[in-house]
Amino acid sequence: MKRITLVLFWISVACSVTQAQSLIPLKFKSEDDNRLLKENDSLSFYAATGDTANVVAINEETLTYKLVSKKDRKRVVAEGGILAEGEGYLQHGRWVQYHNNRNAAIAGSYLRGMPVGKWEEYYPDGRIELSYHYAIITDKDGTNTCMSGEYLEYYNNGKLKVSGFYTALRNRTPDAQTVEDPVTGAKINKTVYKSVYTPRKTGIWEYYSESGEQEKREEF
Repeated sequence: MKRITLVLFWISVACSVTQAQSLIPLKFKSEDDNRLLKENDSLSFYAATGDTANVVAINEETLTYKLVSKKDRKRVVAEGGILAEGEGYLQHGRWVQYHNNRNAAIAGSYLRGMPVGKWEEYYPDGRIELSYHYAIITDKDGTNTCMSGEYLEYYNNGKLKVSGFYTALRNRTPDAQTVEDPVTGAKINKTVYKSVYTPRKTGIWEYYSESGEQEKREEF
């Protein structure tokens, strides 16, 4: 595995999503934390973090990750692109998680471990259930993403259930951190201020019955 040592000196930005967030977990921490089970010419199989039913398969040449069934290695539970960082990886590029019937359950993209762009969730029969967006946010504290933009929710019959928009609301909170002096290597305790973004409803929100009739309309 490629190892890249990074020392981070910027203040991170956090996004706390209160709803409509069902993103795809990366079930691999590092070679030290995830036991190597098997290797072949292209793949390394590891025990999955917190998951006894599946195993992680990593291709270091193509930088791709798959979570596969322990009983049936041909059944893919989730897959996507990765980037090496430190002793582990970051999710990067297109990712998909699947239902047991192998139809897509969740699909979207990551940028260096952060969800970006349009995300969609699906019913087991393939019909869309949720559609929402993550915006890239850059300020003096750093760069991250937060849910922002159009939000749509659908009934299983395909009819629209909820439509609206989110905006990212910024707050700054103190955070005590231990950092490493880049010259001496000494550990230093310091308080930094972290930008925390939370999604907030904005504009017109509309709610519909399963038959397609509007039941409620809100303005924020």
